[in-house]
Amino acid sequence: MNYTIRRMVQSDVDAITGAFVHRNKKREQYERYFEENQRGERVTLVAVIGDRVVGYANVLWESGYKPFRVNDVPEINDLNVIDEQQNRGIGRALIDEAERVVAAAGKSVVGIGVGQTPDYAAAQHLYPRLGYVPDGRGVCSTKYGDVVHLTKRL
Repeated sequence: MNYTIRRMVQSDVDAITGAFVHRNKKREQYERYFEENQRGERVTLVAVIGDRVVGYANVLWESGYKPFRVNDVPEINDLNVIDEQQNRGIGRALIDEAERVVAAAGKSVVGIGVGQTPDYAAAQHLYPRLGYVPDGRGVCSTKYGDVVHLTKRL
């Protein structure tokens, strides 16, 4: 089945909430994403099949990770694809579109973080294949667990 990647609209708040409720994500998170999109603080990209949301990712213009923030490196953040649509190129397409958004803003480097637990295994394999390399700062402990940050020159 073909998918489309587009920017988040307000009606996506409920659709994303429903698609990812099993991952303990709350509607308030997606409401905040939409508000931050409106203020230009982030760009949320949504993958859809028909009218069904199957994935999303964000570009944060100001990363919570200090080395990215002080070096003005936008971060691809909170990339998710529903379980039954994984391994079909949707995650890669979301990253490709996020990179286009970053490049269109005149940035030459983009960052991404990846958790270090087994549930991030697919991302741990995908990001290096797409040209992302560790930033050389090792594993960072965050409120979400241990993360390695990677960067890519666009």
